[in-house]
Amino acid sequence: LLGSAPSSVAARPGTRGVDRARVLLGCVQPGQASAVYLDVLGRIADRLHYLTSTGDRASDKTRYWFDTRANLRREMEDRKRRFDERTEVRAKIEQVAKKLYTGATVADGVHVFTPAADVPDDSALRLVILSPDHRYSKDQAHIAEDAVREYLRSHGAQPRHRANRLLFVAPDAVAIGRTVDAVRTALAWRSIVEDVQAGKLNIDQVQMAQAKGELQRADEALPRVARECFKWLLCPVQDEPTATSASIEAFPISTSGGTAVVELERVCSDNELVIDAWAPIHLREELRKLYWKNGQDAVAASRFWEDSQRYLYLPRLRKKSVLEEVVRKGSASQEFFGTAHGVGSGKYEGFQYGQPREYDEKLLLLEPKAAYEYAQKVLEQTRAAGPDAASVAPPQVVQPVLPLVGAPRKYTHFTGIVDVKANLAKSNLDAVAAEVIKLLTDDPRAEVSVRLEIRATFAGGVSDQVKRSVSENVASLDSANLRFVTKEWD
Repeated sequence: LLGSAPSSVAARPGTRGVDRARVLLGCVQPGQASAVYLDVLGRIADRLHYLTSTGDRASDKTRYWFDTRANLRREMEDRKRRFDERTEVRAKIEQVAKKLYTGATVADGVHVFTPAADVPDDSALRLVILSPDHRYSKDQAHIAEDAVREYLRSHGAQPRHRANRLLFVAPDAVAIGRTVDAVRTALAWRSIVEDVQAGKLNIDQVQMAQAKGELQRADEALPRVARECFKWLLCPVQDEPTATSASIEAFPISTSGGTAVVELERVCSDNELVIDAWAPIHLREELRKLYWKNGQDAVAASRFWEDSQRYLYLPRLRKKSVLEEVVRKGSASQEFFGTAHGVGSGKYEGFQYGQPREYDEKLLLLEPKAAYEYAQKVLEQTRAAGPDAASVAPPQVVQPVLPLVGAPRKYTHFTGIVDVKANLAKSNLDAVAAEVIKLLTDDPRAEVSVRLEIRATFAGGVSDQVKRSVSENVASLDSANLRFVTKEWD
């Protein structure tokens, strides 16, 4: 305030106020952190209508002074209230959110605030950014979840047939208010700059520089604020085919790591929400559970692809090429499935077993035991017919390829060792338990044991607090019948 008096600049014409370095020099006392005062200075500069500043606030050369004229902040605050939230503010949020997630390779299309009727119902994997009306919080999750279910149910006036091709990002219920305020601030500063350039508002050069600087800072803040807002990935799932409705799982998208797109794809990969690469064993287990039963030993590969787009209890494959690669790899082995192009009169047309085969729309996947038995049957018939059998074979029957004629080998032991990332231990161990251990324990004849080994090294020695907390937790788990065989510090 004293630095703003007219006499304070009498010896320096054209220079006004006190620079940031001298403000700190006059305030900070020994032992105090200057960052506290810098924060206060930034806050009052944002809020006081008669405090004016020049230049970049991060620079020590920035000058501050009080003036008898109100600064542009009062004008900006008045203008913030003029923008309609349903049109202008919402359009700006939509623009920022679109930039935030455009380029996500986990999806073929990104739809920002798009009504359910306008989100295509096709085989493409689509990411839907929910509007501010459908905000998410753990206390009121139903608001966003109800919107997700509406997208899953309908495509305009028609029912949606490919519900398993949709993922959703919802705004945070708390952060949406800050996002709206930040957008209003940016719109207000832009309108001031545009009015000055159009001659509708007369201000001096210092104020013009201030307006441009504030507009730049407001625009630069929008991506950060929007990222903190649109941070909930909502994934519809269904645990069993008999479930009457879908459940919605919410996964936080980190706002402190890489870009929003990178973090989104990491969440999808770590939690297997979208599958980019799949093993033939997983396809075999899905076919056994859902298709190879009640006397049915064959299913069209194209049917599985179509069903995986429709039903939430099936895996969400990134593209059709993922299934094509699984079929190619799995058909090369006799462990997973045989293949054919048709079935009739007890015969498999175009039968192959243990030979790689390309995916096509007519390809049938055969249960491995049935494929083996059929391979044995064809081999016996071929041998009984003699060397001239090929010349008299019916034209619709293709000579089978049989690399294995003996009984399949019986395996009796499995040992698996996996490296787990410490910072992703929970999700990694959950995946191992669901994808491997559960399959093993589902066999009533299997005796399965699991041992978890933890090794931690502290370069400078462990702190007393960490050592005490870990030891107490280990003792607590011991008492809960989760016995630690080894629990040593050295």
